[in-house]
Amino acid sequence: MRVTSTTFLPILVPVENDRYLDEFVLDEFLGNLAVGYTFGPQFGERLVTWADMDRLGLSHRGVRRSAAGYLDASLDRVRIHGQPPALMLSFDGFESSVLLADEFWDSLEGSVPGELVIGVPARDVVIVTGAGSRPGLEKARRAVDRVFFAGDEHLLTRHLLVRRRRAWEPFRPAVPRARMPRATGPVR
Repeated sequence: MRVTSTTFLPILVPVENDRYLDEFVLDEFLGNLAVGYTFGPQFGERLVTWADMDRLGLSHRGVRRSAAGYLDASLDRVRIHGQPPALMLSFDGFESSVLLADEFWDSLEGSVPGELVIGVPARDVVIVTGAGSRPGLEKARRAVDRVFFAGDEHLLTRHLLVRRRRAWEPFRPAVPRARMPRATGPVR
């Protein structure tokens, strides 16, 4: 593929091995997920490599800024579908890229019960619910399991993520503490 464009979109990719890190321009994101960059407007055909950067005379910072700017300018194309307790995003097959757009998530704060929780099992699937919605969390987990069972081409993570302090982290639901039986007599 000959690169004739310097428009970039940031996309989430799973980092499987060190060879991947050596070849592609990646930034840390969360766990085994990294932010990669793809050329556009035919986004997703391939990731930007270090060799591309050298050949085009680009800096890592420049690619990162360009991709963030393009994503921010494209947020008007993001659509939210479905009914509570769980919603789905659509964004031209790159729904997971929206995780990198703080402005979008800032606008959703308070629209779900509790903290924002998402399932992002694949590049093109994002399920949104709230930490305070047990039915929403169950629906998100089932959707993630279905995507992994079906074997989507661009799988990302089985874990739900929660947004805290404008950053994503693994969601760990609060475990209810067991109630201790009340003593009925004197303690000896």
